[in-house]
Amino acid sequence: MSVNNVIKVNGRPLEKLLGVIRKGLGNDNNNSEIKKEIEFPTNKSDPTSTNFHPDARIQERLIFKENKRQQNLDYINYIAAEQLAQEDSVSEEHVDDDWINRFFNNAQDISNEEMQGLWGRILAGEVKRPKSYSLRTLELLKNLSKNEAQTFMKFASLAINANGVSFILNFKGEKLLENEYNLNFSDRLLLEELGFLTANDLEFKILANKDQRSQIYFVIGNTIVSLEKPANQPEQKLPVLVFTKIGQELLELINATPKLDYIQLLASKIRKDGYSIKYAFILKRHLDGTVNHTPFFDVPLTEAEQKAKTDKVEMKKKNN
Repeated sequence: MSVNNVIKVNGRPLEKLLGVIRKGLGNDNNNSEIKKEIEFPTNKSDPTSTNFHPDARIQERLIFKENKRQQNLDYINYIAAEQLAQEDSVSEEHVDDDWINRFFNNAQDISNEEMQGLWGRILAGEVKRPKSYSLRTLELLKNLSKNEAQTFMKFASLAINANGVSFILNFKGEKLLENEYNLNFSDRLLLEELGFLTANDLEFKILANKDQRSQIYFVIGNTIVSLEKPANQPEQKLPVLVFTKIGQELLELINATPKLDYIQLLASKIRKDGYSIKYAFILKRHLDGTVNHTPFFDVPLTEAEQKAKTDKVEMKKKNN
C-alpha cells in the first residue's frame, strides 16, 4: 500500500506552486481545473503502483524535458537559418567541434523567445565567421537573464567602434544620454559585473597629426562617421566607457540605427574649426571588414554649437 504526503490546495500560493510543478514535471494543462490537493509520493510508495512508481515518473519527466529542449533548439536553429538566408557567402573555415558541443549543450535550455533569438544570431554569426564568439561568451550568455540582456542592448545600441576599440561616450553629466537614452549608473555597474564593460573611466585618443590632413572613421550600428582633420592638429581625448572583449563580440549581434542627436553629440566632442565631419549609412558589410555605404552627409551642429557660433559672430560684429 502506497504512503503519500498530501497537502490541500487552499489559496493562491499553493495554486501557483501547483502550476510551477506541473510545468517543471511536464504535465501542465492550462485548461484543467485546479486540484483540491497536491499528492507527494514518498520513498514508501507501493512499487506496483503505476501512478507513483519512481521509474514511471522519471521516464515521464525525462521525455518532457527532452521534448522541450528539442523545441528550444528547433527554434534557435530556425533563427540561425533565417539569418544566413540573407547572406551571399560565409567563411570556408570549419566551426570548432568543441564550440559546437558547448553551444548546443547550453542552447537547449534557453526557453525565452527573445533569448532564443539572441542564440540563433550567435549560431549564424559563428557559421558565417568562425571564432567570432568565444567559449567564455557562451558560458556567460547561458546565465544571462532577459532583463540583463535588455540592459546590455540599451548600451550596445550606442556603441562606437574606432581603431578596433568599442565604446560609448561617458554619459556622466550628459543630459541627452541620461534623460533621453536613460543611461544610469546602476545599469553601468550591472554591465561591469557581468563582464560587458570595463570598470574604469577611460579616454579614446585621437592622435595628433603633422604636415598633412588625416582621416578617422567611427562606426555606430549601421552608420559610419568620417572625421577629416587639417594638418598640424593636437591630440584629442574623448571620455568613454569601453566594452570588454566579450562585450565587443556581442556587439556584432546588434543592428542599431543611431539617432541623429547621438551622432551630433559625438561630432560636438571632436569638432574644431576646419574639421569636416560627415556621416553615411552602411548598406552592406563584407567578410574582409569593408563596407558599402550611401553618400556622406554633413553632421549638423547641435543647438549648443549653433548658439555658440551665433554668439561668436555677434561678438565679432560688436568688436568691429
